[in-house]
Amino acid sequence: MLVQSVVMNITMFLMIHLCVMVRRNNAIMRTRERVFSDFDSRYFWQWTDFQSYLDFMLVVWAIGAVITYVMLSVTWFMETIGFLAVFTEAMLGLPQFVRNYKNKSTHGMSICMVIMWTAGDMFKTGYFILRHAPTQFWICGTLQVSLDLAILLQVYIYRKNPAPRNAHRGD
Repeated sequence: MLVQSVVMNITMFLMIHLCVMVRRNNAIMRTRERVFSDFDSRYFWQWTDFQSYLDFMLVVWAIGAVITYVMLSVTWFMETIGFLAVFTEAMLGLPQFVRNYKNKSTHGMSICMVIMWTAGDMFKTGYFILRHAPTQFWICGTLQVSLDLAILLQVYIYRKNPAPRNAHRGD
């Protein structure tokens, strides 16, 4: 899981870098540079340079590392951090579920991708149960599988619905 996490973080940073470059290249008018060190909340996560994203993530990492180090011997804190990490992963499909529900459509979704998510999550949850992992792992795994199945159910329910009117805007 550590290797998966490292690969995903690198991939996300590459995607952020690509988004910043595309946004810069497609800008019709050059606007004022927006950087993390401006501390302007109106432009949070809308910075115009990649370095600002790296700086922000470094600050978040450093604060998290210090708090975790200080609280290392506090069992309830460490258990809560572990639960929040597993719960966050379990809820990754929720925005897609909500979007499908609002649009009453799953147009553009790859059914194969959702089936692969579901299969992977079922395998992972089964592994947690068989290996007697802590309760939060199999509870969150079950939640994740349930959400995957709900999205598959949406694919079936909305299969005849056309693309939503706002699909061309990416909403």
